[in-house]
Amino acid sequence: MASIRRLKKDIDYLTFAVIADSLNYSLNNSKGEDEVSKIIAEVINMRNEMRIKIVNPTIEEGEKNAVKKYYRGIWNEVLKTVDSAFTKLSETVSSGK
Repeated sequence: MASIRRLKKDIDYLTFAVIADSLNYSLNNSKGEDEVSKIIAEVINMRNEMRIKIVNPTIEEGEKNAVKKYYRGIWNEVLKTVDSAFTKLSETVSSGK
């Protein structure tokens, strides 16, 4: 990541993309509201946790490239969570719940 500021913006962008898609499906279909609510809650919790981790880093001293590894780990966790959320939303849409 280029900067902490950019990392925060990217996390917000991905979070809001999941929320927007979830709400779009929810507005067009009355079925599956519980699943969509769970997806939104999961993504919002992830966003809040990642923002806390970014602001309060726990980086061990002495390790080479420790800062980069720490923030890269955060980014990878965000991508996994967002991918999981989109997969769950896709399954909800395709099952027609």
